[in-house]
Amino acid sequence: MLPYQQEGHGHPLLLIHGWGVTYTVWRNLVPLLAPHFQLILVELPGLGAACEIVPGKPYYSACAEGLEELRIALGIEQWAILAYSTGTRAGEAYIQRYPHHVDRAVFLCPLYLRRVWKMALEVEQWINLRSSGLASWIVSGWRLYYLLIVLGFNLQCRDYAEEWMSEIALQLPANLKRMLLELPGKGRAPFSLPDSPPVPILFVWGHKDALAPPPSRLQPHDIIIVATHSAPVLSPKDVAAVALPFLKSVEHHLVALRK
Repeated sequence: MLPYQQEGHGHPLLLIHGWGVTYTVWRNLVPLLAPHFQLILVELPGLGAACEIVPGKPYYSACAEGLEELRIALGIEQWAILAYSTGTRAGEAYIQRYPHHVDRAVFLCPLYLRRVWKMALEVEQWINLRSSGLASWIVSGWRLYYLLIVLGFNLQCRDYAEEWMSEIALQLPANLKRMLLELPGKGRAPFSLPDSPPVPILFVWGHKDALAPPPSRLQPHDIIIVATHSAPVLSPKDVAAVALPFLKSVEHHLVALRK
């Protein structure tokens, strides 16, 4: 079963982290969310204590199955989801397969890449097919650090970037590559979510996100905050300000149903 940690009390809220890091990415948001929800902070396959990926199975399908196994083990009938960055693609895969068990979801910094970064992943895949070691070298060390500083933090807050790098360095390169190279459409596939039953989704985009910027045409389910791609650590209050009202509307609806 996937490793997890619980905080707070109330309606269950599953927190799904992003690429290369663990649930420590939520540490600035936990104090803002825990008074309202029972938080389940999970570690996805291949990261942290969940150090192995199911062989021969698509990565994001394995994420969905692992999350469902966790839900059953915890005895939760329905939960809400707050997913971040590449974790939004794991959340998407879970909702596609198990929509009846999700009240609603917030996708923070949804992973819909700029075209140039999709092209970069295609190049990385081409290299990986010919030289796995070279492909691992490209997404490691100082090369990854500067990409992280530029794309994740917009050249700000090197302390957090160094913390993230410390976590990423503990992960197996093969697992990190799978998370990237198996992104739907190399990160450019539109999010595909079921219509029946419909799961309300709020997409929270960072206005200054250099990796996955807001769409040019916003839909009713889109909202923009002043944040970079590192929103969970640098802009937790802004995230909570838009996520909590949306997530708590589920709680109020369930209370009304019980009455």
